[in-house]
Amino acid sequence: MVLETDKSSLTEKENLMNITLDATQQKKLKKTLKCGIYKELHKRDILSDTQLNSLLEHNS
Repeated sequence: MVLETDKSSLTEKENLMNITLDATQQKKLKKTLKCGIYKELHKRDILSDTQLNSLLEHNS
């Protein structure tokens, strides 16, 4: 159950987080996020060194 005041607070926080990126910025952000995800998967031993290097090279 969400109280009305909680909804209002959430909406205010969402508005503060609302940003606009141009196409170049969106592409760079997507690339950065992907690299971070790949590195995290490698850190957790889900990806091998070879797989990580291949994905990072492909994403460059």
